[in-house]
Amino acid sequence: MHMPTYAASENESILRDAVSRLCALAADTRPALAPALAAITDAVHGDLEGDALRRAFARLDGAGTAAAAPHAQTLRSTTDGRLIQDILKQLTIPAGLEPLANDIKRSLDTPACDVQRRQTSKQLVRLVGESKAHAERRQTELKQFLKHTVTRLLQLEAALNEANTLTQTASSETLQGRRATQAELVQLRTMSAETEDLDQLKAFVGTRLDHLQAHLQQQDNAGDLRQRKLMEQLVALSQQVTQLSAETINLRSRLDVTTEEALRDPLTGAFNRLAYDRRAALEVARWQSDGGALSMIICDIDHFKHINDEFGHAAGDKVLKEVVRLLQQQLRSSDFVGRYGGEEFVVLLNGAGEQAAIQIADKLRRSVKAAPFRSRGGRVPVTISCGIGSFTGDDTLEDVFERTDAALYAAKEQGRDRCVFAAPKGSA
Repeated sequence: MHMPTYAASENESILRDAVSRLCALAADTRPALAPALAAITDAVHGDLEGDALRRAFARLDGAGTAAAAPHAQTLRSTTDGRLIQDILKQLTIPAGLEPLANDIKRSLDTPACDVQRRQTSKQLVRLVGESKAHAERRQTELKQFLKHTVTRLLQLEAALNEANTLTQTASSETLQGRRATQAELVQLRTMSAETEDLDQLKAFVGTRLDHLQAHLQQQDNAGDLRQRKLMEQLVALSQQVTQLSAETINLRSRLDVTTEEALRDPLTGAFNRLAYDRRAALEVARWQSDGGALSMIICDIDHFKHINDEFGHAAGDKVLKEVVRLLQQQLRSSDFVGRYGGEEFVVLLNGAGEQAAIQIADKLRRSVKAAPFRSRGGRVPVTISCGIGSFTGDDTLEDVFERTDAALYAAKEQGRDRCVFAAPKGSA
């Protein structure tokens, strides 16, 4: 009978020591729970009375609830946080302001408190203000160019009018010279027919020829002057047209860059929400017109917040970029892939029906899962979940997006790293 008592006593000692160690580890992890954990440790090392232990555990429950309260809600999950996310989605962010936008996005995952709200709100106001200023600068540049172009065009019009006047003057003077020459010749013929005095006729002819020569010389001089002026005008016109053409090409290039920036996500290079809205409207209009196949895939990176928390936001950004690269690599050039927001991406498949869309979605899922994501010398496990929807009947864009988004949610609920197809409207 003595041996079992010894064994029980030894087991109790081991258990007490284990509880003490666990309480110490938990207190290091959650300092707010330290007093309650200390009470449990004291109770365990006391007489192990049931009431004492129950009181200690009740105190731990209360402390756990209180300690968890500040962590229970991040700014992202609040009304203010959702409003901030909506503003970020609608805002066209210039490349130079992307670091500020990323800071705001990271702040959404911090505990919700008044200090954080004020700081994030100030950052958002700054982002909106600087984005607006950037857009206004672009608009001012465009207005200045258009004003400059109008001035150049007016100058070109004036130069063309002057060249036209010179041409008309030349034609008029040429006609007058021809008539004057004809008049001189008529006078010569008349004098030759009427006079019989050879010396008189000779003198008259000499005088008329001198007049004719002088008139022709005057015409030549005037013609040379007009020709020089006309050539000068043409050279000036050519230079102005060349310069205006170069400025127009430069503006078109800058506008193309601006348009591309407005439609691209600066971080990943994928199309953004604005580009999705435009492309989706075009694809749905085409589908309604010709009746071809059209499908949608919504992809979401699994446990992305954990990746950010565990490996850092730089690793999270790297994952976003690589996922976009993998999606683009697996899709056709005619397909569309855009970053809808956060870690969520939308794919539009022109000409792909239900079965083709399911196969493509699973290919995307497998390609991401097989990719060797690494950070801090270790592998980062990355998977995606996909919702799939196809356009049928009288579907609208909103109908299919809602079904596909619900399918994505179902894929998450079923364990992630999988694809779920959304049944068409009206199906069983």
